[in-house]
Amino acid sequence: MSYRKLVSPAIVASLALSVAACGGSAAENPPPADPAMATSTTPSAAPSAAPTATPTAAPEAKPAAEPEKPKGLVHDADGPDGVRRWALWDGPKTGAAITTPKAWVVAPNMGSLKETKDSFGAVRIKLVTVAKADANEVVYEERGNKYAVPAALARPAAPPKGLKKGAFAICNFGQSHWVGRIEAVDAKSATCALRFMKKLRKEKLPLEEVLAFEAPLGMGSYAMVRFEGGPDTDTSYAAQVFLVSGEDAWVTVETQFGNGYGAREGRRVHKVRASNLTPIDVSKPLAVGAPCLTEDVVRFGACTVKKVFDGGLAYVLAFKDNESPIQEEWDLGTVAPLPKEAKPAK
Repeated sequence: MSYRKLVSPAIVASLALSVAACGGSAAENPPPADPAMATSTTPSAAPSAAPTATPTAAPEAKPAAEPEKPKGLVHDADGPDGVRRWALWDGPKTGAAITTPKAWVVAPNMGSLKETKDSFGAVRIKLVTVAKADANEVVYEERGNKYAVPAALARPAAPPKGLKKGAFAICNFGQSHWVGRIEAVDAKSATCALRFMKKLRKEKLPLEEVLAFEAPLGMGSYAMVRFEGGPDTDTSYAAQVFLVSGEDAWVTVETQFGNGYGAREGRRVHKVRASNLTPIDVSKPLAVGAPCLTEDVVRFGACTVKKVFDGGLAYVLAFKDNESPIQEEWDLGTVAPLPKEAKPAK
């Protein structure tokens, strides 16, 4: 969505100069003939052509320095043990050793990749079968390759404590996860209500395939984030939190950043100040008419809830001036109550 941010001002200026330089001359596009001269019977000399000046090169304008393209980042590190690790992870690595057969981990989103190279270029929280684990990492296998995830980014796949009907949780779904509402729960399973492809569906899952949110900020939770540096310090982005450690947090956003965005260029996971996160409490769905905040390509900002689907699993939003947004529905983890100091959309 942010490819337009990669357009360089220098390129735009260069295009403008090229158009000006290629414009037709008066000799190539003569004005209409004078009617009086066209009807005269007296021979007259043809109008003399405009004197041609010897072409001279225009003074060379020094183009503005073009921003460097994002450097090619190497996301993967293939070890001599045949295990691929996350080369760009700059957060804590150690954590409690996983002892369950399966684990929830922040791992390559293979559903979005056509091939296995650059695996850690896009990551998601997903449920995997553990090959081995210790306090440093969790190793699992997928598509014939072995991957290792820092133990700090792993949680045991175990029945959530205190899970009740009506709660919102992370549910195992496809190659990744989906946020759903618990419709029913017993000693061995839970039924998740999910809104997928604009339709409600219900999935009955073993309890270990349901992950409770670490509220208000922790693995899997949602928040609006503001970045420091770059041209968008006043912009809020919808984010999912992977880890919070001290004053720092690591989040992922859907936007892909290009030139001019510093350390964010070419990355999907970003280190931010935890104080720059505004938690989204998905357990409290917004009502119709509620002022809200979300990320939208055009206007990034204040909105009003126009419609609520399936008890808060998704929303239709209205923006100022009744402008049409670029998408029809927003997932519950991408819409937050509008902060009191902000003004609601009218």
